Amino acid sequence: MQKSPHQSSQFLSAADGESHVSVNGESFKEVPSLPQFTPLSAPFESDDQHNIELAPLGSRTTASNPTQILEMATSMYASGPLRAWSTVVGCCLLQLCTVGVISAFGATQTYYVQTYLSNESSSTISWIGSIALFLNLAISPFSGYMFDRGYFRSVLVLGSGLFVLCFFMLSLAKPHQYYQIFLTQGIGMGVGAGLIFLPASAVVAQHFKQSKALAMGFVSSSSSLGGAVFSVAFNYLLHGRLSFGWAIRILAFIALGCHPTNNSSVECNSPPVSQKVATRFMWDRSYIIVLLMGFVSSIGTWFPLFYVQLFAEQHGIVPELAFYSIAIINVSNIPGRIIPNWLGDRFGALEVYIPCTLCCGAVGFALLGCTTPYGVVLFSIFYGFFFGPTISLYLPVIASLSPKGVDIGRRMGVSLFPVGVASLIGTPITGAVLGPYYVWWKGVTFASVVILAGGCLLILAKLGKHS
Repeated sequence: MQKSPHQSSQFLSAADGESHVSVNGESFKEVPSLPQFTPLSAPFESDDQHNIELAPLGSRTTASNPTQILEMATSMYASGPLRAWSTVVGCCLLQLCTVGVISAFGATQTYYVQTYLSNESSSTISWIGSIALFLNLAISPFSGYMFDRGYFRSVLVLGSGLFVLCFFMLSLAKPHQYYQIFLTQGIGMGVGAGLIFLPASAVVAQHFKQSKALAMGFVSSSSSLGGAVFSVAFNYLLHGRLSFGWAIRILAFIALGCHPTNNSSVECNSPPVSQKVATRFMWDRSYIIVLLMGFVSSIGTWFPLFYVQLFAEQHGIVPELAFYSIAIINVSNIPGRIIPNWLGDRFGALEVYIPCTLCCGAVGFALLGCTTPYGVVLFSIFYGFFFGPTISLYLPVIASLSPKGVDIGRRMGVSLFPVGVASLIGTPITGAVLGPYYVWWKGVTFASVVILAGGCLLILAKLGKHS
């Protein structure tokens, strides 16, 4: 067939491994192409597939891996992984040495009721731990405001110094001198822990662009670990050969050694916020309902931590096992503050918070039937696990309900105030419900019902969020 003078054709000859091109009847020799490379005329999709799937070694995918890793690190961390996780470790140890000591008050409460403050009622003694919990949370609006103004380091150092000083002063308290223990362990250590608590949580959120709830869960779980460690230490030192003064001094020296190191490893990642942003504060419906929930449920959540050891001893459990009941609750708190927070990053903090709170209230009723060693251990494990997320997910829920542009430090600080008030009055109220003869079913029922009521309020907050 004769070709048109305007037409051209191409053919590939395999002879001698050479390629020829025919144009208008004339043949030209072409430089052979390398077979392992895709021709330039191939489509774009084929080029990507060739470089990524068929030739992973030495291809563009391998060469760009460091860039991809850097981009991934930038998308996850605000200032790099090393700075972020060193801050997490420092904040964990700070919480362990401060909030952990306050969480272990149940061990000292039993010692005070039976020995050191035997002239006072259990309800009166519980005010010491309650005021410490209250100040730990109620000072959060002030510490959050100072954190937003850029005084993070000053607040942290002030809180650490005050806490350690009052810890040593507690060792000088005399037997049956209620006011001395109340001032040092209740007020002084409570204020010191309160200056540390919120900044140590908020600074972690600054370093993470993703998985903030998980990182904050690690920090929150450290207070549970501290509660377990210090509850065991309190029991063995106070019931051992040492005097009350030296038992407290040993633990105070441990705290003294931890605080300077931890303060140096924690770094703030953002400059002070402007006055314009700081004055913007929103009172939306879901936020108010969550604040009400925090107040209601916190009246009952701390009841087992303050009274489970006394409950076990009054029901014939050997003291050696009763000593560990509070420690078991705090150890179970650790996965309870990490796993639900991990789930909260994937399914929503509020969506995970609701079932955990309802389960916490339901498990609380089980204490009435736990009059055997196995029962006390099982109750401590399950209650500790579900009690953990009622604390660790609270601030992530507040953050998830906060729109962009608001002062998050102030909003978190205000949200902790009703929780602090409930912690102040909750345990003394349940102690008064128990009465001088320890009618346990009254105290357990009251504490569990208010926790369940808090879970119902969370459901209303979820409905309000969607509406």
